[in-house]
Formats: sequence, structure tokens, C-alpha cells
Amino acid sequence: MRRYKDEGQKVKRYGQVFSGKLVGDLLVSMLPNNLMVRTIIDPMVGQGDLLQAAYAKYPRADVILGIDIDTDVIGKCKNVIPEARILIKDAFKSEEIDIADGWDLVITNPPYIRYQTLKSNPEIGLPDGKELRESLINHIKSSRLLDDRDRHLYLEIAKNYSGLSDMAVPSWILCASIVKKVGYMAMVVPETWLSRDYALPIHYLLLRCFEIIAIARDVESAWFENAEVRTCLVICKRKENDSIENSYSDTVVLEISSRIMNQDSLVGNMRYEGGVGAEALNQIISTRAICSFEGFSSRVVPGLELFPGLVGGISEQKWIYKEDKLKVENCTYLPNEMRAIVSKCNEVEYDSLEALGWSVGQGLRTGANDFFYAQLLSEDSMSVVKTESWYDREIELSSDNVRKAIKKQSDVNGLVVNYKDLERCIFYIQHQVRQIDYQRLSHKVIEKFTLMDPGLEDYVTKGEKYISPSHKKAFKELSAVITNEKKTGDEFERFWYMLPPLKERHVPNLCISRVCGESPETMYVNQISGKEIIVDANFITLWNPDYHSQVILFALLNSTWAKLFFEVTGTAMGGGALKIEASHVRKIVFPRIDNEKKNELESIGKTIIKRRSINKSLQEQIDEIVTSPFMEENRVFVSNQLEELLSRKIQERTGRNYDE
Repeated sequence: MRRYKDEGQKVKRYGQVFSGKLVGDLLVSMLPNNLMVRTIIDPMVGQGDLLQAAYAKYPRADVILGIDIDTDVIGKCKNVIPEARILIKDAFKSEEIDIADGWDLVITNPPYIRYQTLKSNPEIGLPDGKELRESLINHIKSSRLLDDRDRHLYLEIAKNYSGLSDMAVPSWILCASIVKKVGYMAMVVPETWLSRDYALPIHYLLLRCFEIIAIARDVESAWFENAEVRTCLVICKRKENDSIENSYSDTVVLEISSRIMNQDSLVGNMRYEGGVGAEALNQIISTRAICSFEGFSSRVVPGLELFPGLVGGISEQKWIYKEDKLKVENCTYLPNEMRAIVSKCNEVEYDSLEALGWSVGQGLRTGANDFFYAQLLSEDSMSVVKTESWYDREIELSSDNVRKAIKKQSDVNGLVVNYKDLERCIFYIQHQVRQIDYQRLSHKVIEKFTLMDPGLEDYVTKGEKYISPSHKKAFKELSAVITNEKKTGDEFERFWYMLPPLKERHVPNLCISRVCGESPETMYVNQISGKEIIVDANFITLWNPDYHSQVILFALLNSTWAKLFFEVTGTAMGGGALKIEASHVRKIVFPRIDNEKKNELESIGKTIIKRRSINKSLQEQIDEIVTSPFMEENRVFVSNQLEELLSRKIQERTGRNYDE
């Protein structure tokens, strides 16, 4: 059933997907009916779908403003909302958005594009990352709405949000900064905004300065054609800037499927307490109802539990107030659905990965896999590799320039990564350069380098000129590759073909695929000194030098408890895949077990390493140990409930039963 799709839902040149009438209608139906809305703005208005829906709900508004940088869509926007003032401008540089009392309603679908990979394009006026940040900072400094306390917080976040963020992050900050106190912000976002590490500043800003009223989730990726991730609609109300502890509030989270859609509305067939469609939806939100019916459900979630990544990564951020760091670092995070299972049982203590001596990160990001990855054919003092198809030949080179690596889970047979079984490798060039580059080296470092083998030199030279069809540019121009180059003035210290020096996170003891088709599995990486295995950025990586701890955590992370934790905190992607971030893994906690149980787990872990897989008997043994702190009368109940919930979650995500 796709007849409801609006023709306006097209990919916009600036990373936007047009919302369409039905999404716009659903978003505004989540706003309170009795609001006094006199001023409405959409700073990234596009075709005007959201602004039109907002004006239809609040026709008594005096000021209706839409802004967009894309001249191709402004004309259509003016036609559909003749009452509105529509400007062709960069919202970050627009004086019109700054009104003294703030806006009653800020509504938008911000652009989701990695702006840091783009260069300023004078033809269409798209700002690059540096310009965008500078414009945002200037706006915050000159704002007539923000008081000194707010201004300080907004500036800290604007100055320090990650350079890996997409354009939506500064767009969120801009929108939040112009909402009046007790005014509303209504946003269309991909579900990944709940879990992506680069969205942490937004999560923190919302918890400090907004009450998150409601979130509606598209559980089947049905609201947009060809959507790679599911969509969320978010309604927030501006409040006083206060600590997380004092501003702790609950959010109504709605799960909406295509079964309640019709041609006129995404919730046209929703029924609740006599209400139908948008009326039923508004009633659920206003009464904070907890319910589950065919095609939709609602639950109430504590604000902090919406953002597990913030809980896991808060201590590392510069823009976090000290009072909030202490609050979050001292809390034990359990997802709402898991807490509901254990809440009626005897209280137990929990151990975090940090308390168990573990560090969590991400594997090695090459930024140009087709260049850096190859197949290792033989290995001795000299190695022979088979390159990717763009070069398509065998090269003999020094083994110093080759490291075995796993790029994806299919590189491994089972749950154990052994050096001798791997066929994939990377070009790991650290102290060899081409003849042409030797002359360009800084005098400070030149003695550290020697000349490359001829085969490798030809490979690098061809790679420097090759234009990748998928990226439409040379390998050396890719954003993650450019940073490999280090120079002072005209003298080089490193070149684009030199990957960063390896760190512990690149050669871990355990790893978890960041995108899982089935239930998340943790793999044991059997590291041998002198023959370390490199793990790609496709994996979350964990490391701890103690072998006993390695084997114990290997078993723990393959428990039903851990798999469920990742299932409910991860992000469901298109096609039923599950995306997991390092921040989710950092925050997992396990019921505290005694040394005797740890010894049992270690024995089980060693058995799994030997067999390279987990059978039903081993799974039951692991789960029995993990749930043992709940005492025998509760342990069976907890174990059964965890397993049932995991099975249901996987079935909802993939359409398949867990046991299939």
C-alpha cells in the first residue's frame, strides 16, 4: 500500500527529503489543539509542506515565515502558502529569524547531509562546515532572545559539536535557539538521531532546555519512498535551562505502522477511546496513555532513557555542565523495557564495562577501502597481494607494509578471529615513500623513511590518479583520506597513502559488527604479539590486556541480556538491519556476579573459542549465570522474559522469528 505517497517527496539538492502533505499533517496533529500560536517559522522550508500544515492548524497566526537557500523550490512554496513571507536566504545568516520574544512554533525538516565532505559551492550557495559553524556562532552571540545562561550553553555546543556531524546538528541548534519560552519546536528526523554519537549535543540541549513531549516512530519505513532509515517526528516545548536532574521529564513514544494508514492520513485508521485518526493521536499524547493496539502502541519513557548514547559518552564532552556529568555518570542505565522486567525482582548491583576494566571504541577507518584493502596471497619476508578490481593485479612488497585485517563479519568463520584463517589485508605504509615524495619530506623526519618497493610505488601512483566511480573523485581527495597528509609549509611529514598509526582500538580483543542482520554477536579476536589483527571501522571494538577478562566478557556479550540491550538501544535500519554505536556498548551493564560464577563463565568462554560457535546448551548456561543474581525464584522469570522480549524485538525488526 503506497498510494498515499506524495509526489513532493523527492531528494533535495541540499540533503533534504521533502516531507509531503501527509507527514506534515501528522507532525502538526501531535501539537496541542489549544495553543495560542501567533508566529510560525520554518527555517528550511523547502516546498512548504510543514509550514502549510502548521498554518492550517493555527490559521490565526500573524507572522508566517519560511526560509530556504534552494531557489528551485521557493516558487512552489509561495504558491501553496500565499499568506506566508517566503525568503530565499541562508537561515544561519538571516536577521529575520531573530525576533525579541522568540517564535511560538518552529517547525522544519532539517537537511541531512555530511557538509564537512563538501566544499563551498558558489553556484548554489551551499556553505561548508567552517562557514556554517561560524554563522551559527555569530547568530547565537547576537541573539536578542537568549539570556546569558542560555547563550553560554548554546555557544559551548556550537563551538564543540563534532566535525563528523551532518548539517542537521547545527540546524537543530539554530531552531532551538529561536523558540520562545513555552513555545514549541516540531521536527522531522531520521530515527538515527536517537543514537548517533554526533547528535549528542542535540540530546543534551533538549534535556536542558526543552520538555520532549512526544516522539512518533515510523516502524516500517513507510512514510518516505526508498527510505534507508525509519523516520521520527518530534515535538518539544521550550522551558528554563536547568540541570538534567531537575528537568527530568517523561516522553510519550508512539510506534506507528502502515496498518493504520489510509490515503488521507498516516494515522487515518487509528482509534482510541472514541477518537479516530488525528483526534485519537492527540488524545493519547495529551493523556500520556500507555496502550498497544493493532497497528500502533504508545509508552512513556523517562527523558534520559531516550538517549543511551548521551549516557555512555557524556564524560568525554567539553560542553557538559559538571553537575550533569555527575548525575549521568552515577546512574545505572537500563533500557525502559529491561527495567520493567527486573523492577519487581530483588534488587541487584550492576557492573559497567568501565568497572570491569574495559575500553570501547571503533575500528580502523580507511576512508578508501578499494585502495587500502587487498587479498593476501602469501606472506614471508616479502608478501604477495591481489589488489581490488580497479588495479587488478598481484603485487610483491615488503611484509612491513601489509597487515592482516577483518573488514566485515563474513571474513570470519564463526565467532573467533584467528590470524591464520584471514585472507584479507590492508596496505599499512608508515616509513616508505615514493621516489617523488622523498624529495618533499621535511628535514626533521627524512631519516625515518626509505623508498618503496617498485610494485607498491606503481600501485600508489596509479591510485593517486584513479577516479573512483562510486565517489566521483580520486582516493586522495576523500574526506577521511585527506587527513592522513601532514605537512608544515611545503614540507611533508606524512602522505595521503599512509594510514594513521595503529591504536589499541584498531587491534582489539573483542569486536561487534556495527550493522547486524540478525541478533548482535560478539567475536573474540585472538591477538598474537607481532601478528596483530586489524579490525575495520565496521566494528565496535573492545580491549583489555587481561586474558581472563577477555574470555569472561566474550561470554557475557553473547548472553541474551547483552543481545537484548543492543536490540532495544540500537537503531533499526532499512531492510531490517540493526545499527549499533560505540556509545551503546559503553553503557551496557551486567548484573554483578561472584568470582565462582566468573570462573564458570570463563570456562564456557574457552569452550566457545574452541568450538567457534554457541549452541543452545552453552547459551542457556551463559544466561543462567547472567541472571543468577536475581535469586532462584526470580531468575527463571527474568530469563524467560528477556528471551521472549528479544525474540519479539527481532521479529518486529526483521519479520523473522529469532529461532529461525
